[in-house]
Amino acid sequence: MRFRVSIFVNRVGARRPATSHAQAGFSLVECLVYISVFAVFMFLAMQLFFQTRDSADRLRRTADDLTRALHAGELWRDDVRAATASPRVVTEDGQAWLTIPRGTNTVVYTHFKNAVWRQADTNAPWTRALAGVLASRMEPDARAHVAAWRWELELAVKDERKKTRPLFTFLTVAPAAKQPEKQP
Repeated sequence: MRFRVSIFVNRVGARRPATSHAQAGFSLVECLVYISVFAVFMFLAMQLFFQTRDSADRLRRTADDLTRALHAGELWRDDVRAATASPRVVTEDGQAWLTIPRGTNTVVYTHFKNAVWRQADTNAPWTRALAGVLASRMEPDARAHVAAWRWELELAVKDERKKTRPLFTFLTVAPAAKQPEKQP
């Protein structure tokens, strides 16, 4: 008895022995293993994607808070620099107000209900200069030759996992009190 081995020619011309169909394909068990490995890989990839997206959202919100605080600080600095007389802190019923005289009008700042409010004119409506404020204190800063003012500001923490508190200190110099010119 002679055994005959059939040889097939594949496309590139190399010869290979014939194999049975059971050896050439995947079994159902192997296919299920590959699908489960792929599913685990996709689950881990999706978890990583969502963690990264949440971190990016938190970073964007923090950057927005910083930007809002810096804009409010620059507005306050501009108001103090444009003062026509010395600003002063007025306290009524436990509420502190910073009054900044500007010509015939007065700009007023106060901290009330987690926001810093600004009144641009004596009869103007109150506008929110900065929301989400935990604490705010505006006070004169004693310096040797200038009338400086300091605004200490703490924003409310939205994410309890943060280890640092969002604290800001803005400094500015009020214009020197103008002495009346002597008449000759």
